[in-house]
Amino acid sequence: MKQKKSAFTLVEVLISITLLSLVLMALYKSADILRNSNLHLFKYLQKSTKTLKGSSTLYMDLMHSDHNITITKEEKFHRLTLRKTTHSLYGQAISKVVWLVYKEKNTLLRIEGGKYDIPLRNEQHVEVDVIAKNVEIFKVYQSKKKDKFLAIIKTKGQEAQVFMAQNIPIPPPKLKNKASNALTGEAPKFIK
Repeated sequence: MKQKKSAFTLVEVLISITLLSLVLMALYKSADILRNSNLHLFKYLQKSTKTLKGSSTLYMDLMHSDHNITITKEEKFHRLTLRKTTHSLYGQAISKVVWLVYKEKNTLLRIEGGKYDIPLRNEQHVEVDVIAKNVEIFKVYQSKKKDKFLAIIKTKGQEAQVFMAQNIPIPPPKLKNKASNALTGEAPKFIK
């Protein structure tokens, strides 16, 4: 009786090595595509998170303001000035905050300080935060009753961040003549 040894031939080994190398190349290519996709998604999320943080900061600025808010419509963007807000990123009790888009790279800035004017002078102490770059839209709209604000922030390559701040506290009405009313004993008259 003859015993037959089963073994692979050289041709079969070469074919299996070739097939294995093709499979490994395909796996490497798909892993490379997945890595690039994850990197792109990570960069996108970093940008959107920064814009979202800027939106939440703007919301908090509006909600903690004393309602002395000015919206200036400039060439392409709006400028928002909050004369007094208790929302400070730098530990001030009350601060003036201005939101504007700087022309260089359409950079959205938040400027916080005590008393200052735009354009800034050297002796004025303020803190300037870069909120977003490549801004396409920065608009803030105020309702007729002045208790609601609609804000739109859109940067290049991202969806617009839109939010509404409602129930902004309205300051009490100002008295016409405090001194004369106190002397005459008349009830105070309110300005409408």
